[in-house]
Amino acid sequence: MYSSNFYNEVEKLNLCHLNIIWTKDAGVLKKLSHQVQALRSAQSGLGRVECLVVIRRDEQTLSKPLPGISTLPITVPGPSIVQEALLPFLVWSKLKKRLNSFDVIVTRWTIPSPFFLKVVRKKPVFTEHHTKELEEASLVRGLKPFVRTLLEKTYAPTILRNARGIIGVTDEIRRYELGRAGLERPSITLSNGISPEEVPFTPSSPFKGGALNLVFVSSHFAPWHGLDRLLEGMVLYLKTRGSLNCRVRLHLIGRLTSKQIRTIRHSRLNSNVVTHGYLFKKDLDKVLGSCHLAIGSLALHRIGMAEACALKVREYTARGLPFVIGYDDPDLPDHLPWVYRVPPNESPIEIDQLISFAKSTTEFPFLAKKMRTYAEKKLSWDVKMRQLLEFVSRHFHTSPRLS
Repeated sequence: MYSSNFYNEVEKLNLCHLNIIWTKDAGVLKKLSHQVQALRSAQSGLGRVECLVVIRRDEQTLSKPLPGISTLPITVPGPSIVQEALLPFLVWSKLKKRLNSFDVIVTRWTIPSPFFLKVVRKKPVFTEHHTKELEEASLVRGLKPFVRTLLEKTYAPTILRNARGIIGVTDEIRRYELGRAGLERPSITLSNGISPEEVPFTPSSPFKGGALNLVFVSSHFAPWHGLDRLLEGMVLYLKTRGSLNCRVRLHLIGRLTSKQIRTIRHSRLNSNVVTHGYLFKKDLDKVLGSCHLAIGSLALHRIGMAEACALKVREYTARGLPFVIGYDDPDLPDHLPWVYRVPPNESPIEIDQLISFAKSTTEFPFLAKKMRTYAEKKLSWDVKMRQLLEFVSRHFHTSPRLS
């Protein structure tokens, strides 16, 4: 609970949650909509909160607007390659009038520039970080990531030093940004949340020992998801255990590459792997409800990450479906009986260990209901946006380190 003094402080602030993302990503926009609605609810109707999403004008569509989202399409003259080069610099002049009506800005980290720095020096700005920016840029070759790296190294440290506060979605990212700033600044770890009321309660199927049904959901299976580790583990399990013990079936929901499909076929896993493609709503609920365990990312170490706060595992928690991950999560401590962590390395996943984990989940009465309650109390956007408002109100008047 927050005191009346807290609300007296935040009611005086008109807050803009700025997201310069350039393209309309349905998943990101849905998340932002839930986030800003929770932020407005936390304000108890006092003060003004706007979620401003900046996109290229050619990304503008007639799609139904999401609650709480204000979209600002912008453009500059010239072909797309020229726009891509200039927009990150010119966007700030186009935002100037809009931003002047707010007392404080919480901005998702965008390409650093002297114009971004000018805004941070002029107004109270809190920066929000979802990745290690330099490490991510170094994973891609070409002129674009080279320029991004140069801009990050040139302007990011000064921008971070002059920000009123730094927000990291994991503690690892928060510490990384403080390291880039080169000095101590107000900071907070504020991981992703969900809206539990919009996630159906579909508890895992009771595990009886004869068959283990796994489900792995992703729009596409990138290297850091570690699907290859799971498939290699299944191959080893079938070679050493055969079908005499527990049968294992993996449901893959999302887009597979042709190479991944060939790997499944060449590994003779066709009868153990079911590929569904994309599933939605009731079709997705049906498959998830038939499985014993869900699989999260298993190889974030490949992109230098030890921590994450994936939305999917938060949704699995709300659903009542235990899961397996290969990283630490600030919202999911080690003692939770519905989370199993595998080592963050290149070894095949030990299927025997997953079977033992599935058995262990049956030892906890009403586990699915406990998971749902945990999601409502710990993972909800309502909880996290209260934390954000408290952090902003506490450090709104903090003097930046001018440099």
